[in-house]
Amino acid sequence: MQYGETFHLPVPHRAAGIVLLNAAGEVLLVRENKPGSAGLWHIPSGTVEPGEHPQDAAVREAYEETGLTVRPLRLLDVLLGRFPDGGLVQRFAWLAEVVGDGGAPTPLPEFAGEVREARSFSRDEVRGLYERGELRMYHTKLFIDAAYAQWEGTAPRT
Repeated sequence: MQYGETFHLPVPHRAAGIVLLNAAGEVLLVRENKPGSAGLWHIPSGTVEPGEHPQDAAVREAYEETGLTVRPLRLLDVLLGRFPDGGLVQRFAWLAEVVGDGGAPTPLPEFAGEVREARSFSRDEVRGLYERGELRMYHTKLFIDAAYAQWEGTAPRT
């Protein structure tokens, strides 16, 4: 049987981001400054522009939001979600590493736009953020959990 048009689910929005773990196992999160999500923590991520590959968008967004140049190592997951208005969004996330001069991170940018601040959190601190409703979305938690599974060796690594 051919599955026709009624089985197609158009997803008009795409977003991409990175999960960056440091040597101590802390994850870098950014604190949102946008109306509707101001004060909430999230992985560095944003909209995939028309014609842009999601992996390129993830690298671009990481730089725009943190000032870090990153290299994606492994696709963590692709998740389907909804915006508050009900619109569907497909979200991609990669486990990534910082690249550049000896791997030393570049300074974080001056925050004046979408992001208020950026900092690293331990796994327990991330759990606390989620339990207090301070993570921007459940997908943030799922992407971070997938990155920890990679980092701990409970899932195949690159």
